[in-house]
Amino acid sequence: MREARPRAAAWIGALALGCAACGNATVPDLPPHDPIEVPDPEQVDAVLFLIGDGGATVEGRSPTLVALRRDVEEWSEALARDSAVSVIYPGDIVYPVGLRDRDHPDFETDSVRLWNQIDLVRGPAALEHATLGLFLAGNHDWGNARGDAGLARIRNLEAALVRARTAGPRVALLPEAGSPGPVIRDLRENVRIMLVDTHWFLQPQPEREMDAFFEALAEGLTSAGDRHVIMVQHHPYRSAGPHDALLPGSSAFGIQFLLKKTGTLVQDLDSPVYDQFRRRLRATFRETGRPPLIFAGGHDHSLQVLEGLGPDDPGVSVVSGAGSKLTPITDAGGMLYGASRPGYVALFFGSDDSVALYVIAGDPDRLSCSGITMGEAAEQECMRAGVDSLRVRWSSLLVEGTSAPPAPADTLAPRTPWWSGPLTPPGDTLADGAGEIER
Repeated sequence: MREARPRAAAWIGALALGCAACGNATVPDLPPHDPIEVPDPEQVDAVLFLIGDGGATVEGRSPTLVALRRDVEEWSEALARDSAVSVIYPGDIVYPVGLRDRDHPDFETDSVRLWNQIDLVRGPAALEHATLGLFLAGNHDWGNARGDAGLARIRNLEAALVRARTAGPRVALLPEAGSPGPVIRDLRENVRIMLVDTHWFLQPQPEREMDAFFEALAEGLTSAGDRHVIMVQHHPYRSAGPHDALLPGSSAFGIQFLLKKTGTLVQDLDSPVYDQFRRRLRATFRETGRPPLIFAGGHDHSLQVLEGLGPDDPGVSVVSGAGSKLTPITDAGGMLYGASRPGYVALFFGSDDSVALYVIAGDPDRLSCSGITMGEAAEQECMRAGVDSLRVRWSSLLVEGTSAPPAPADTLAPRTPWWSGPLTPPGDTLADGAGEIER
C-alpha cells in the first residue's frame, strides 16, 4: 500500500494546470487563487471527506469511489488513530427512490448501491482505525415522498446501516430517521460539526417542532464558543446548478421559471418552502452572530465552492454532489470554484488548528465505466484513466494555523476522538447490530 504523501504529491501535480483546465465551460473566468500543498500526516489531526449523491453507482465501475477509497485507506493508515478519518455522505445515497423493502424486486440493486458507498470505509486500515461513514438522508432517500411513505424509506436505510455494522464498518444514519437534527459533534477543540436532514423541512411540520429545531440550532452555534462551525446537509445553502439557478440554453426556460416561482419545484433552493427555511437559517446566524465557517451539501451534481455574499452568510458554501451523476453549472456571485466533474471534497484539520479545503475532481467522460461496448479491456482502461484523472483542482487554507505548539496525539481520546456523544440513538450501539447483513 502506498504512503499518503506520494498520493498527496500526485494531487499537487495537477494544481499548476489552473482553473482553466478544471472548470466547467459554462463558467466564465474564475478568480485566481494560490493553491496550497496537502500537509504531511504528522501535521494533520483529522481528515473529513465529503461525497454526495452517490446513489447511482455501478458496482466496480466508478473511478470516483475507487480513488476515494484509496485516499481513505492511505490517510487512515497514515494517521493511525481511531476516527481520525471520516466520510460524510450528504444525501441521495440510493437512487431513484431510496432503499426499498426486502421483498421489492429492486431491493438487490438498491442494496448494492448502498454497499458501494459503505465499502469506502471498509478497507483494512479503515476498519483497524475506526474510520467513520456518516450518512445523511436526501430527498431521493425519502423516496421523494412525504409523511409515512418517505419515513419508511429512510428507516430502511437506517436499519441497513445498523446491520452493516455487524460486518465491521462504523457507519450510521445521522440525524436518525424522522429527526431533522441538528446532530452536534465536536472535532478536537476548534471545530464543531452540525448535521441536518433538510428534506424534513420540505414537508408540512408542526410549528412547535420547527421552532424547536431553530432553538437547538441557535444553542449549538452559541455554545460552540471559539470553535469553527461546519454545517452539513443534503440541500446546499447556495448553488450555481439547476436547483438554484436558471441555466441558459434550456428550451423550457420559461416553463422552468414558472415552476420555480410557483413552488412546484419544491426541491429547488429558491422554492418558497426552502427559501423560507433558508431565511430562518440566515436569521439564526444573524441573531447568534455565528454564521458557519462552511456550509456543505450535495443535491446539485457538481463540485462548487462559493464565498459568502453577506455578513450573515456562511464563510463558504460547498456543493459536493458529484458522486455518481453530473449536471451543468452556470456563473454565480462569489464563485471560487465550479465544475461539472466527478469527485469529492476533503477537509484537513491541522494539529496547529488550521482548516484547509481541497476539491478533488476528475474526467467527466469517465464518471462511470459501465456499459462500454468495447468489452472488459476498455472498461479496465476507462477505470485506470478515470482514477488517474482524479486530482486536486482547487485548494484553500480557510483557517490559518496558530503559533501554539500542536497537542500530542496521545491527548486525544483513545476511541472516536471527535465524537462528544453517542453515534446512534439509545438502544443501539456501533458494536452491536441486529439481523442479517444485506448486500
